[in-house]
Formats: sequence, structure tokens, C-alpha cells
Amino acid sequence: MSPQRRAALAAVVVGSVLAGSFALASPASADTPNVSRVILTPTATPTDSQNFTWRSTDAAGGTVQLRTVGGTAITIAATAVDTSTLSGVNYTHYSATATGLTPDTAYEYRVGTGDQLSQWRRFRSAAKEAKPFEFLYYGDAQIGLESTWPAVVAAANAKAPNSAGSVHAGDLIDSSTQVQWTNWFNGMGESAATTQVLAAPGNHEYKDDAALRNWKMNFEYPANHPNLTTIGALADRAKGDTDAARQTAAYFAHWDDVAKETVYYSDFQGVRFITLNATQSVGYLTPKTLPSCAVGCPDPSTLWIEFQTAWLDHVLANNPNKWSVATFHQPVYSSAEGRDEPILRDNWVPVFEKRGIDLVLMGHDHTYARGYKNSDATGTPGVTSGPVYAVSNSGAKHYTLAPKDDNVWTQNAATQVRRGEGVTTYQVVSVNGDTVTYRSYVVEKTAASPEKEKVGDLFDSFTITKRNGVKHVTEAGVEPPARDGEQSVKVTVPQRSAGELVWSIDGGNGVVDLGTAKESGDHFGAKGSLNPVRVTDTRLNAPQWALSGQVGDFTSAGQRFSGKYLGWSPFVAESAGTAVAGAPVASGFTSGDGLAKSATLGSAAAGHAAGTSLLRADLDLRLPITVANGTYRGTLTLTALG
Repeated sequence: MSPQRRAALAAVVVGSVLAGSFALASPASADTPNVSRVILTPTATPTDSQNFTWRSTDAAGGTVQLRTVGGTAITIAATAVDTSTLSGVNYTHYSATATGLTPDTAYEYRVGTGDQLSQWRRFRSAAKEAKPFEFLYYGDAQIGLESTWPAVVAAANAKAPNSAGSVHAGDLIDSSTQVQWTNWFNGMGESAATTQVLAAPGNHEYKDDAALRNWKMNFEYPANHPNLTTIGALADRAKGDTDAARQTAAYFAHWDDVAKETVYYSDFQGVRFITLNATQSVGYLTPKTLPSCAVGCPDPSTLWIEFQTAWLDHVLANNPNKWSVATFHQPVYSSAEGRDEPILRDNWVPVFEKRGIDLVLMGHDHTYARGYKNSDATGTPGVTSGPVYAVSNSGAKHYTLAPKDDNVWTQNAATQVRRGEGVTTYQVVSVNGDTVTYRSYVVEKTAASPEKEKVGDLFDSFTITKRNGVKHVTEAGVEPPARDGEQSVKVTVPQRSAGELVWSIDGGNGVVDLGTAKESGDHFGAKGSLNPVRVTDTRLNAPQWALSGQVGDFTSAGQRFSGKYLGWSPFVAESAGTAVAGAPVASGFTSGDGLAKSATLGSAAAGHAAGTSLLRADLDLRLPITVANGTYRGTLTLTALG
């Protein structure tokens, strides 16, 4: 090529999109077809470990690849837990646990077999300290798994996009079949794979699956269930040579498997989450081989609840956290007409009251109810001092409430503060230092529902305040009482504006001149720097965002060459908004599509710091020497997704 042609070649890149506001869009799934039902479930200590579970059509073994965001991945071998079949397709269910995590750190992971791996997903390990967070509480999904349930989850995640996870009070499905479990997972969407899922079994988890096989292949939970060392004096009933002792010992041995992954606890950022198994099915609770008994024989249903009661007292008495939450299915205070659970109430309520648990979250009755035990009332209207008991429904099945003045609550010295019929709800629970705030929202209503709230409305709310061991539960608009020597200072902060994601291009006219390309062997080369792009995010709850770029063809007087020949190496020049740079993209001169295919310039994860980030990139243009001489111009289009 002549020196004149070489000297005349130039290229210009122009930023073409003005600053603006952008709506949230969910990431598209890019899992390999053989991977599905990816879910995160907590260990006992989610500060330093994490459980992963998934289903695969590949039986050759599973692995988890795990890395800190932008770091080097490690590989963790998974265990094949069980197998299943759906529509003639055979699946292997895998589970793995990562240990040695750094607290309060963003991680990325993917799962699969060999090179057949899911997309990379993100989660954050729990902080060691009592850092503020939100979680979601769902009642029974059960009916409407393909319609109501996805709508409930979508509404909940829109209201609390940065929730750390969700608790599920049983009856996730109506019948424990592979079809229904697939529908439940589909409804959960990406929230199952990116946040912690804590579930309690309900009676319908046992329907068509008396041994809870499907439950245990879908969920991996801490093995800190009741045993002889954590049930106190109850263990003494299994000692001795009497028929009753031998039979009790057989039950306790059998329940090591029954309780595993159905009765457990996990500590998360200042909260002990406790899950109980409220089933009283004799068939499930009875071992295949049971010693004979004629005198003083234990009733398995009652003993099973007592077994958990002793353990519950132990884990609450030894709770190092400020807050405690219990979740199970059948309620201690039933709300639907014709229902009552006296064994649960007689055993568990005294422990909840004695140990001062904060929230007791239940399902089963397909209605809404929330209230307190009358002995926890104070002299101040709208203020109580003990546990809050709640029943909710997150599916399309609805029952009739028991009469307001004559129901299980009123008959057992308890008060319903809020009750609802024909409503489908989800609940957002915010934990922040000395306060826990609970809010319930309506997603669906039946035509016959007597409730005045519309879809989308706040249905119920209250706040728990706990300072120096003194707790007050206050209704909406009621202030917690001040203690002696204290004055209450009140200020009303208006609702924050929705905010916006705004970005702009620094650098005058927005033109990047790559100058004159230089011949280098088999190609022309030119380098330069992208004008800085300033990104400011003031949106509520700091949802994730990403800024990507794509270049079209370069043209000059009827000549053109593909934008694939331009590559870049992004970097973050200023990061008050905790942005991270996108991966480098090589020029497509050798292989690949270069920047002819959209590539990330920078991004920030959900929950990022408020502030402005300045994104930059070094540009690298490499062209075939056959490109005609001329001054070429192309347009680099920047697109924000957030």
C-alpha cells in the first residue's frame, strides 16, 4: 500500500444517545437447556457458606463454578441427591455447598455438567453484623401456580427489588408432582436463583409424596434439626426398658430423617429464622419397624410436636441475634371457618411467649389474619409487647373467615387486629437496627371479597421496636412509648421521589478522533480513548444497571467497513456509584464480532452505593489492509438498561 493511502485513512467514533431515564428490565434467562430449577437455600451460617441445588438432564455429575464478581472461578463438586422423570425426560437433582465465603461479598456462580453450564448469576453473602435488609413472606401458593403465583412473585419483587430472600409458609404446591414443582419454580423465576429461599412443608407437600422425596430433592437446608442433644429432658423418655421407652426411642431415631431439611434454623444479619414442620400425619411419623407397646404408649402426633417444642425452646434460648422469626404451615391461631390446631397452640405458643419471639408466620387457612395474645396487650391502644402471629395466602384458593366475634382467636384469649377474606397477598418485612417493619399488599381479590382495598394497595402494616430488651409492637400511626428519661422526637420525611438513572458523555462535541491509522503487517491499526461517560443513579433501592455500546459500519464516500474491527478495554475512572467495568472486547480483525455486537461498558449490581461513576474505555481499531483509503466515520450507540 502506498504512503499516501496510508496517510489518508482515519476513523471517527461519535456517541449518539442523549442522557435519559430508563425503566427496569429483567435479565433474560440464558441457561443451557439441560439445567433447570436452580435455587439458593441458606446454610446455618450464610455469612461464610451457601447451598446450591438444581435439576439436570445430564447424569454424569454436577459442578458449581463460583467467583467473586470479576474474580477467578473455583469449581465445587456437587452431589447427586435423587432422580425424577417428567414427560419422558429423566433428571438428576444435584446439590452443592460452598464454604469459606467472605461475609457481605458479591459472588457470581453457574451450575451444570462439563461445558453445559447455566448463565452466571449473582448473590451476596450475609454480613456478620446486623446489617439492614428486607425479606418476603408468602402464604400458600398452591392453586394458580401458572397464573396467580407468578403475578404475586412479580409484584413482590417489584415492591422489594433488593430483598435478601423469602420465607414460604407451606403448601407451595397442591399435589407433589413434577409438573406442579416445575410450575412453582417457574413462578419464582430468577428470585429463586439469586436470593435465599426458606420454606416450610405444608400438608400438600405430602400429597402423592408421603416421604417428601420431591421436597428433599428440591431444597438443601441446614442439618441442625432436633436430636437427642437438643431436646433437653424430653430425651429421657427414650431411656429404659419399658415398652413406652423403646417405642419413643424408635420414633426419635426415625425422626432424624423426618426432621432433616423440614425443621431447621439459619442466622442472617441479626435474625434467627426458624422453620418448623407442623404435620401431624401418623403415617409419615411412624417408622416401618416399631416396637410393640401396651402400656403408656406415646401418641406419635403429640410426641412429634413435643419433640420440636423442646428443640424450639433450645434454639430460642441460645439465640445470639436480636430478632427471631418462626415459619410453619398450620396456624396456632386458625382464621378459617372450621379449623383449629390445639396441639400446636398448646405446645408452641408458650415457648413463643416465654422466649419473646418476634414474628410467627403461617399459612394453611387461605385467609388473612394478624394479631396477638391478649396477655401481651399494654395500657396504650395500638401497642402490644409480645409475638405477632400472622396467617396469609399467596395463591388463588380462598376460604371463609370464622365469625369475627367467635373464632379460634377469641376462644383462646387472642385478638385479631387485621383480618381479610378473598384476598391474595405478599408481605415485605424490613429489618433495620432497632425496628422491624411489616407491610402486606394485595395482589388479587375475589369478586366476593368484602375487603375495601384494591389490587396494589397496602393491606396491613405494623412496626416492632426493640431497645435495651424492651419491645413494643405498634400499629400504623402509633408511636412506641418513650421510657423514663427519654423524649420522643418526631419528624415526617416525605416520600422520596422515584429518582432516575441518568448518564451523559463528557468531552465537548462527543467526537472521538482515532487519528491516522498505521500499517502494521497485515492490518492497519489505530488507537484512542472513548470520551468519559458519567452515570448517576438516584433511583429508590438502587436497582442494578448496565451501560452497553455497539458500533455500526464505518463509511466514507460510498466505502465502508464493519464495526466489528473496533474493540475496547473498559475501565472505571471514578466509582462513587460502585460501578464495575465491562469485559474487554477484542477487535474482530482476527476473530469474533468486536463492537459490532453489543458489549458492556460498565454496570452496577443491585444495592450499589449512591453516587456517580465515570466510565471510560481504550479503543483499538484493526483493519484489513484491503480497506480503501478515506476518512471514515461510524456511530457508537450507548444504551442503558436498569
